Amino acid sequence: MTATVVIEQVTGAAPGGFHTRDSNAVASKSGTRYMTSDQYDSSLTTYPIPIPTNADGISGSYWVTHCLNCTVAPDTYIKNVKYYQTWTTSPLIDWHLGSGAKDGNIRPGLWIGISSDSIANAKVLTQGFPSGNYVQATGTEGTFGYYITGHAALGANNMEFYSGCSAPLSGGMVPIDHFDSLSNAYVVQSGQALGAATGRTYCIITQVVVGSGAVAGNKADKTATFSYTEA
Repeated sequence: MTATVVIEQVTGAAPGGFHTRDSNAVASKSGTRYMTSDQYDSSLTTYPIPIPTNADGISGSYWVTHCLNCTVAPDTYIKNVKYYQTWTTSPLIDWHLGSGAKDGNIRPGLWIGISSDSIANAKVLTQGFPSGNYVQATGTEGTFGYYITGHAALGANNMEFYSGCSAPLSGGMVPIDHFDSLSNAYVVQSGQALGAATGRTYCIITQVVVGSGAVAGNKADKTATFSYTEA
């Protein structure tokens, strides 16, 4: 039997609530909105990411957690789960996210958590984490979200799974631009993710960072793609 797999967004205190993201559903269930609150209702516009007023300032959304949920089991397995977003120009330019930097590395853009020490390894080795390691996104609601990165200079309220990672740029997060096609996809879970059973794959987290000079307003929708091998 062909497996049935849905994308889920995870919110709330651990172990989290799992919310299906379905493009055929009503607006509040159809996608993901990056905001300064741990919410899954994508129709909300009450928690925008503030634009910093100082020249080198940046402000992050709350990080967002996604995974796949297999609700009808495959005959044999699901393996090699990957993730990518297709951009003709970078999120920084396409979404007009401004400029600035924190700690010399974190700057405006769309970021994803990474556990490998290189972008090349993130395309061949597992980067995601079990849903049992889910950590709720936090920050100051309506003002900013804490960063994915485990970099000590950015405080203790970061994603614990990536704490201490030695990945490039920010030690735990890199721009999504590096994973812009299936041939350059980010590896969520290498090898077998599920056998002939239902269940969830590993999770990923992403985050938007805004800098000074950003253009306010809703941004154009973009498509994120999960891929996997089934047998």
